[in-house]
Amino acid sequence: MYIPRHFEEQDPERLLALMRQHSFATLLTVGEDGAPFATHLPFLVERDASGTVRLSGHMARPNPQWRAFAEARDVLVLFQGPHGYVSPTWYATTAPQVPTWNYATVHAYGRPHVVDSPDAVLRILRDSAALYESGNPNPWRPEAVDDYVRRLMKGIVAFEVRVSRLEGKFKLSQNKGEVDRRGVIAGLERSPLPGDRELAELMRSREE
Repeated sequence: MYIPRHFEEQDPERLLALMRQHSFATLLTVGEDGAPFATHLPFLVERDASGTVRLSGHMARPNPQWRAFAEARDVLVLFQGPHGYVSPTWYATTAPQVPTWNYATVHAYGRPHVVDSPDAVLRILRDSAALYESGNPNPWRPEAVDDYVRRLMKGIVAFEVRVSRLEGKFKLSQNKGEVDRRGVIAGLERSPLPGDRELAELMRSREE
């Protein structure tokens, strides 16, 4: 990914926070025909005691993408954070300006492998359910329909990506002066779009 120096984000805590908050990501591989192949999936984002980041998930078994995991090459997982249009009318300075787009994204590179153990597959499914049901006052649990879940497991492929490299690009008007950045934050906060307000919050956190 092309990253101008002033937009580069290297803080692993910030990168992992974005990945966890926006865990529905895009898995990109190279297909048998040499063309890119993408699947959109929710991911578990975990870091062990050694600092190694692992991404785990599952896809439908008829999806041919998992067969590319046997080719011993890295895959790319793209996590898209908040993003939004920036109007030149939001800047405080009077110099000529043009519209732009602010955003935050993380690219994770790593070697994937298929998870074969039924217990390990169940762990991924249970942890995923626990994560996404965490805001539900009456959360669904796979254990409640264990036999049914085990039957459905025949139709999926679970996998894990051991991350070897993270790239973060947080384009948040760092190339503008403080007064212009605050103008962008104010403009985003006036927007009715939730994504714009999330972007404003991210920008404001960098000002503090």
